Amino acid sequence: MKFKLLVVVLVVAALAGCQHDNKKTPTQKEQAAKQWNQARAAVLASLARSQYESGNLDQSQQTAAEAMRLAPDNAGLHVLAGKIFIEQGQLEQADRELALARKLDEKNAEAEYLGGVVYQRWQKPELAYECYLRAGQKDPNELAYVLARAEMLVAMNCSADALAVLQDKLQYFEHNATLHHQIGQILVDLGRYPEACQSLRQASVLAPEDVTIREHLAMACFRNHQYREAGDLFARLMKDGPNAKRADLWLALGECQMQTGRVSEARNSFDTATQLNPSSPAAWLSLAKVTLQLGDIRRAEMTLRKGLTLNSDLPEAHLMLGYIRLRQDKMTEAMAEFQKASLLDRADPVSLCMVGYVLEKTGKPEQAMKYYAQALKIKPDDELAARLMASVDPGN
Repeated sequence: MKFKLLVVVLVVAALAGCQHDNKKTPTQKEQAAKQWNQARAAVLASLARSQYESGNLDQSQQTAAEAMRLAPDNAGLHVLAGKIFIEQGQLEQADRELALARKLDEKNAEAEYLGGVVYQRWQKPELAYECYLRAGQKDPNELAYVLARAEMLVAMNCSADALAVLQDKLQYFEHNATLHHQIGQILVDLGRYPEACQSLRQASVLAPEDVTIREHLAMACFRNHQYREAGDLFARLMKDGPNAKRADLWLALGECQMQTGRVSEARNSFDTATQLNPSSPAAWLSLAKVTLQLGDIRRAEMTLRKGLTLNSDLPEAHLMLGYIRLRQDKMTEAMAEFQKASLLDRADPVSLCMVGYVLEKTGKPEQAMKYYAQALKIKPDDELAARLMASVDPGN
């Protein structure tokens, strides 16, 4: 009995050994076939990438699928398939391909990054951030992964964290214009305009032909009240064909010209903005403001009317119209316009001051003082309110 049991054990062990050997050692023919398939798959993969880069997505997809049939365990091919599906807007298929690529090659950083792209398209910034973070950990030398990670932090209202992530990479990518550009944009969002100008200037030096960077630099200088530099930048920008037809740039240029005392040039810029975009209330309001400054009250009123026709809830328009009525000595109408402006923007001390001024001029100094006090409550350091309050003579 023991002998029979021993025979059975030996036979089973022998069979197991044969199966293990057969599984472990493929035949020469099988090895040759596998090598041939891998070689063909490599050629097809190269062709598929070329087709993808040239924009022939359908053909690239077919070629990649044929290559994957020959080499189903090639992670790079699944990454390529994922990229194609992303370009075609087929995000679920892309997600499946990229998940398989990550399973086949855990060190593949691009598969992680593209997974983040999919989640970003699905408007899931937290999941996208995690993918971009892992991609950066797997390939710390790829700046695109860092920029994508920072973008998601901004999307999650963590701009300060995004800034820290990018600034940490400055020592490694000191001469990269894109990095300086992104840092500058985040600084603008945080309201740190002097630093933003510095970063964007550096980006512009590194990429002098990049029109977008120059535009963002101009806007940063504008917000930092560096009107002369901003005006020069806007003027150069508008020498470029498409930019010459942008009303928003003409508006910004006009404001810079006004702030630097070039009032006639500002009027021409604002007039151009109204021609390029006649439906812009801001353009008509700016043109009215500069026309009023030049002393042409009749034209200023006509221009204001056009702006108010487009949007009757512009507090600054009612403020200017009230000023025109004040110049015309129409106190009742001036009061009505100033009150409208104050109702539309309750945080504006100027409209309150103007209501008080009309009250003072119509013999109601005590009521006027209440409005000046209210303006100072909103803005304690308001120069106009303080000056008007000091000039009131309650005895009159």
